[in-house]
Amino acid sequence: MPEYISGDLLKSLRIEQKLSQKKLADLVGISQSLLAKYEKGTIKIPKAMDVTLSKILNVETLLKNEPDNMQDLIKQVVIYKKMNNLLNKELANKIGISEVSLGYILNGKRKPSQNILKKIVAFLSTDAEKSMAVIKQSDGSFKFPVIDKAIMGKRIYEIRDNRDTSLAKFGKEFTYPVRKNVIHRWENGENVPDIEKLMNLAYLGKVTVPYILYGELFSNMLTKGNKIDSFEKIDSLRMGLRLRKIRSDYHLSREDFGKFFSPPISKWTMDRYENGHDIPNTERIIQYAFIGKVSLEFLVYGI
Repeated sequence: MPEYISGDLLKSLRIEQKLSQKKLADLVGISQSLLAKYEKGTIKIPKAMDVTLSKILNVETLLKNEPDNMQDLIKQVVIYKKMNNLLNKELANKIGISEVSLGYILNGKRKPSQNILKKIVAFLSTDAEKSMAVIKQSDGSFKFPVIDKAIMGKRIYEIRDNRDTSLAKFGKEFTYPVRKNVIHRWENGENVPDIEKLMNLAYLGKVTVPYILYGELFSNMLTKGNKIDSFEKIDSLRMGLRLRKIRSDYHLSREDFGKFFSPPISKWTMDRYENGHDIPNTERIIQYAFIGKVSLEFLVYGI
């Protein structure tokens, strides 16, 4: 079976990893001109080279057979449509194809032409630069912002400074008091607070949790929830049921749903979350709330 759009995928992943052609070529041990040919599709990527490239770019493989790749792309489009509550007409306009063609493709009545496939790839790739709610070409996960711990620390310091209080006094304002050395590590960007402490911080600073983690641009990325002023210990069993509900709403297996996340979550880890054996870390909780279109207050405390 012919290999399909592996060059486009390679280029997309390289850009996503913020690697220049020269840098990636040096890491792999090949010339930049050869890497450029792989990306253009003028030369197929050998299986041995695929192993090296895939390891560096953190994907399973760049080489998939045409039917598999086609189904992967269609699945990503379907997920994108659901996540953004789009009608076929709206999605077709975004991709740049007719509504009729899109309908046939999504219903499995017609295979997309090479031209339409290229438009789908271009759409998923281009839109990823504009929105977090975009699916990566490689593994189906979303484009989530990255925590800059040093800048996050400055935002936490600003919250405390605006309240004109010392580390020790500030720590006593939390539902469960926090030691001053812990707050010091947050402000220095050494540690990220857990979700309960972050929600407490957001309440004290009259800001949102995403603002503390990612800044103003992402301050309103999550659904607004009910106002609370007491941040108690999480009931992992009840939270697990809410996590399970988010996944079941998409009618996906744990393995497929785990690909939404960045980095992806294994089905075994997700099973532990859903059964209340483990609580997701801060970033994964944010991602769960975003994907599930629920507030942190509801996801964490059920209110």
